[in-house]
Amino acid sequence: MDQIEKIMRDLTKDFEAERQTFDAKQTPTPPLAGILRVIGPTDRQTADFPLNHHSTPQDWPDLIDRVRNAAHRVREAEAEAQEQEIRVRELLDRVREDMTAALNRIRAAESHAQDIQTRSDALLKAADARVKEAEERARTAEAWLSKISMTITEEFTSKDEKRLTA
Repeated sequence: MDQIEKIMRDLTKDFEAERQTFDAKQTPTPPLAGILRVIGPTDRQTADFPLNHHSTPQDWPDLIDRVRNAAHRVREAEAEAQEQEIRVRELLDRVREDMTAALNRIRAAESHAQDIQTRSDALLKAADARVKEAEERARTAEAWLSKISMTITEEFTSKDEKRLTA
């Protein structure tokens, strides 16, 4: 049971640490920082536009489409990350609930075992007391049977027999 409690404490600590890390990552960033990272020089469309290229109004629709595509990809990635975090939290909650239920079942089983032990100890003490009582009654009965036997022998033995044995 101590191991389960330790595992539950560790899981809770890990979960809280990850939650704090995730919350820290959720601090607002400049609005274009994420987009600019996505539209970096590794983007396959940047090959068409040199870095020092001054865009003309004719290039703007293409640039706007690229920004929209990048923003769309960022939103999709964030949505997937949120969904995954929700699934992980739900899983952790289920694990925590399962472990709590297991811990409760263990405690109940231990309590039940203790009750059985207490009852069996009481039954053994009662049985020992009955055995001692029976043994004492048997000794008393043997003593009385011995007295009765001696009395019968004395009373039914004739005087002549008594003289011969004496």
